[in-house]
Amino acid sequence: MRELVLKNLDQEINLETCLAVNPNLVLRIEDDDCALLFDPDQGSVQMLNCTAVEVWQQLDGERSLHEVIETLKNLYDGIDEVAVQQILSLVKNLVDLGAVGVWEKN
Repeated sequence: MRELVLKNLDQEINLETCLAVNPNLVLRIEDDDCALLFDPDQGSVQMLNCTAVEVWQQLDGERSLHEVIETLKNLYDGIDEVAVQQILSLVKNLVDLGAVGVWEKN
């Protein structure tokens, strides 16, 4: 059985990290520009832009962040090193919020 470890990751997040979304959260796409990420346990809501939603939808616990970024490069023009750093910053923020984590085997 696998358990999703959400906070205080022992490892640093890098391009080889395989993150998964917290299955307890609800993503509601409002329109083409934004979505709401709702945490029913905390009663909190985060707004995500369309790129953040694309990243969120790619985080399946199987693909590395490098693979996610390569997928995004195929979807969007202009994914350069600055954009990669912004994506890494986004996922670190999602980890801090408890929205994503890594699977650990029990």
